[in-house]
Amino acid sequence: MTIPAPPVSRETSPVRTRAEHPDLHLVFPPQWSPLQPFLSTPSLKAYLEERGFHIRQDDWNIAFYRWFIGPERLPLARTRLTHYVQSMTDEEGLYRAKCLHSLATLEEYEQLLALVEGLRTGDTYDTLEHFKESVDALKSLLAAFSAAEPVIEVGTTSLSDGDVLNSIESLMEFIDDRHANPFIPFFEQHVAAITQVPRFFGVSIIGTEQIVAGLTLGRIFKRAFPNVPVLVGGSVFSRLVEKEKTWVTRLFGTCFDYVCRYEGERPMERFLSSEDPRRDRTPNLAFLDGGELVLTSLGDTIPMSEVPTPDFSDLPLEDYLSPQIVLPLLTTRGCYWGKCAFCYHGMIYQDRYRMRAPELIARDVELLNQRHGVLHFAFNDEALPPKLFRMLPPAMPKEKYFFTALYKFEKYFTREDFKNMYDIGFRSLYIGLETASERVQKHMRKNNTQKVMVDNLQFAHDAGIWSHTFNFFGFPTETQAEAEETIQFLLNHADILHSEGTGTFVFEHNAPIHQAPDQFGVSSFTARTDTVLDLFYDYETTTGLSAEGAQRALERYNKLKRARGVYMNGHWIDREHLLLLLSRYGRAELKKQLAEVESATRQYSAAQLLRGYEFDTPQGKRHFVVNRHLRRVCITNADAVRIVNWLSLNSSVEDLLGIYPALEAALEPVLEDMEDEAMKEAS
Repeated sequence: MTIPAPPVSRETSPVRTRAEHPDLHLVFPPQWSPLQPFLSTPSLKAYLEERGFHIRQDDWNIAFYRWFIGPERLPLARTRLTHYVQSMTDEEGLYRAKCLHSLATLEEYEQLLALVEGLRTGDTYDTLEHFKESVDALKSLLAAFSAAEPVIEVGTTSLSDGDVLNSIESLMEFIDDRHANPFIPFFEQHVAAITQVPRFFGVSIIGTEQIVAGLTLGRIFKRAFPNVPVLVGGSVFSRLVEKEKTWVTRLFGTCFDYVCRYEGERPMERFLSSEDPRRDRTPNLAFLDGGELVLTSLGDTIPMSEVPTPDFSDLPLEDYLSPQIVLPLLTTRGCYWGKCAFCYHGMIYQDRYRMRAPELIARDVELLNQRHGVLHFAFNDEALPPKLFRMLPPAMPKEKYFFTALYKFEKYFTREDFKNMYDIGFRSLYIGLETASERVQKHMRKNNTQKVMVDNLQFAHDAGIWSHTFNFFGFPTETQAEAEETIQFLLNHADILHSEGTGTFVFEHNAPIHQAPDQFGVSSFTARTDTVLDLFYDYETTTGLSAEGAQRALERYNKLKRARGVYMNGHWIDREHLLLLLSRYGRAELKKQLAEVESATRQYSAAQLLRGYEFDTPQGKRHFVVNRHLRRVCITNADAVRIVNWLSLNSSVEDLLGIYPALEAALEPVLEDMEDEAMKEAS
């Protein structure tokens, strides 16, 4: 089906006023971090508006978070949770325990929501303990409302969609399922409020967690405005139209009409300027023509000197769940290194690396400070280039702003480089260490040595910067002994490395290892058969650890890490919040307070800790006592439930155990890594 584009000519059209309908209405769907804005649509809006187009942008991700745990959904959540508990048998005990725990959480709804609001207003930013309570409250409410959902589970940095993407049929069924899909009522409410109908809608999907929500939104747009074409942009569908052509083709016409591939500035300028983008085959497009998928040629990328300062207007900066906003920026597009075998990021920018002049970066920071009063910035580059370690400090004022960024270990860095970066506000740096084995480093084309790693970490530590490394086990041909090198490196350098994130290797579409697997010891790879719209592969190696062996190495590392008591604090802090806390406390004081706050034992009365419930179930009456704070759910009897529910607010735990000693099982603390076990009911 051919979707006509409303005609426009930049040469003949009159200058548009803000009262006219937008050329393009950009929407950012869930799920993404609710702590800070994104960069995709602000960058595109700034570029297109400089060229005379009228662009509107909306963040429906942060709006979804506020709606998802909002008071209007509380009755539905409680009703569903109660129904689940009443209908489940003892064989479904683990999920029943989660539902009971969620009901207990929602009994404290008003207090928890006030704490969450404190993240936004800054009211809970007075002490680290109070701030942690607010973050914990957000996670508790998200978990409770998620337990009430038939399918979707929402976290602060994640979204689980169950088996929705097992097949294209299950996906299409879900995006029309009003009972199971919470995005439908949310999006319908927001779409109904649109008063200025644009020429085009644009849906920005930059993470795989946005796929289901983004397609649901496209479906609703097409039903509500059948004559307005819908575009999808972002890195995810740029790759999917190549890897998953069969499945993506079935989404055209139902969820969207066009895919804008890779960088969007020049392609969208050409698209919006064309009277008929299909006829003109404007660059970087994917669309259906006569049932066949058309991929138009890729156009030139934009020089960084032509990239304007991102435009965050239209975005509700006051709604993000941070006491102070952290705005994202890019100093480069692409990666200056561009060789890592496991990384696909360079292809997003058509493998064309460009760096922004330091003076323009400083101007971006100053302009955004003037517009929004922002002092904190996250450079989201693949890796901050070594040049900027030398060129950025002279261009940036000292002791005014605060920054976080990613970089790659380099032998060129000196102690002075890190000191200078600290002086202009760098408080945290994130590094892809990946592996400490020098052979595996060379094999994956990262080419670092342990001496360089230690030197860079030591220099950053001495400057006062917080360092966080990303690590993984199981790169093809890695042996158990080489995995052990990484384990011991991380354990032995906890004095200069302040946090880490460690997992196992995944084989991604478009990465160099996908283009030439035999060069990296991969004997075969296959598309996953249990999922669609997927960007990963199953693989076999010629030598080295299997996927199971990599998982065992990870488990061993986690066990040794706990035994030594390293990297134990701050797991609840996301990147944006860490920058705020470092700018407030400094690294040494923050580490000290984290240890104190997380080791402190908060005293609760028995009434604050426990809730008693009685339900009719398929196996008769069941009685439960729930300890929300310690994540314990116990099957008990009617007497215990009555005693718990009769407790006065000030009744102590000792008073309770004096009356009913058997409830001691509900009061035993549980280790953080045993949370799932803790949710199992114990009689």
